[in-house]
Amino acid sequence: MDVQTQSLPHAVKEAASLPARHASAGVAGGRPPAKNLKDALSGFGFSLVMKASDECHVLPHILHLIGKGGEHVVFEDVRFPNYVFKVDFIESLPVLYAQPKGTDAVDEAVAALKEKAAKHHERLVRLQKYFLPGTVPLEMVAVKNVPLDEEVVVTLLKDRQIEVPKNLSVPAVMPVLCSIQRKISLPKAKVDIYSSYAELNRTILPEFYGEGHRLLSGSEVLGPTDYEKRKQIISYIYPSLKKIAQKLEEDADFKSMVTDYIRRAMRYSADTDEIIDMAGGGNVVFFTDEEGRWQCFLMDSLSPPELKFDLIKKAALLIKHGEQVDVRMRANTLNVINYVRFANALAMLCNTPERLDVDGMKEVTAEQWRQGLIIEKYLDVYTPKRSPKAQINN
Repeated sequence: MDVQTQSLPHAVKEAASLPARHASAGVAGGRPPAKNLKDALSGFGFSLVMKASDECHVLPHILHLIGKGGEHVVFEDVRFPNYVFKVDFIESLPVLYAQPKGTDAVDEAVAALKEKAAKHHERLVRLQKYFLPGTVPLEMVAVKNVPLDEEVVVTLLKDRQIEVPKNLSVPAVMPVLCSIQRKISLPKAKVDIYSSYAELNRTILPEFYGEGHRLLSGSEVLGPTDYEKRKQIISYIYPSLKKIAQKLEEDADFKSMVTDYIRRAMRYSADTDEIIDMAGGGNVVFFTDEEGRWQCFLMDSLSPPELKFDLIKKAALLIKHGEQVDVRMRANTLNVINYVRFANALAMLCNTPERLDVDGMKEVTAEQWRQGLIIEKYLDVYTPKRSPKAQINN
């Protein structure tokens, strides 16, 4: 695989574009015809160029940045417009960090990465079995040699607020964990269901956080039995569910599909001790098909393998005994604890009795959880920005 990298673009564009003068005859917009997954996998990566801007006229093979998430950097190759190329930047970091330590350390890190690729495939197949056919997209995961650029690597580290190692050594070519996934064109009129990190939202008052945690932390509900009051508390701790709750009341078919989804998600989690990744926008979406029937699609919902329920108990014990929870464990625990509460919130709004009940959730108080899991540098990132008008009015 030969990938040439240049500086990251200043803005992520919705789609790559080819200059008109390079458009191939008979191919709309200059794009080649779509290929199947096998051909895309074998051909993906031959002389790719990260597209610095729409002014970059390096043709015919351009790797175009189309998105960045917590784990992945997502690209499009104009030769394969029906696929996206995802680099798992976070999982590939051990290989980068091993570079100054010598060949044996690098070989060990690469072997671990290949094992992760194999396990990822196994976990994806298992996830698909819990949902309706077509709900979880197919993808192929592999470890490929990708040429690197130090400026790009440093930019990605800083973008995720990861400290740049003093002994950073960026090789010319390095094995990374990557995947190829069929690009899904979803209708614009879709409903995105996603959680947030309640502990990192400054706008959630401590008393609201406490009420929300007690209401949603397990099968034994501590709080009001009145639906409207419950809905209000859920909207406090997870503002993104306010509109969802209203739509559940207005659209019976939508409610039926969300109920089916959350039951399947909780069954998967109860069986595997793993979470469904609902922390990011676009991971779990609902839309209507051509016949007006609601469909569920798990765009990118397979969580990192370390996000398991046992984190809750481990973190609770540390907090309970006044021990410091390191930043990585706090970040991982935030994902798990908010998944448990968010899943229970959806089940409650759907009036279904199923709940996730995870050991350790009640081991410490809500306030202890809040204080023990706060990550100061992320408070401004996950606190919703208020509009200028709202600030003036207040």
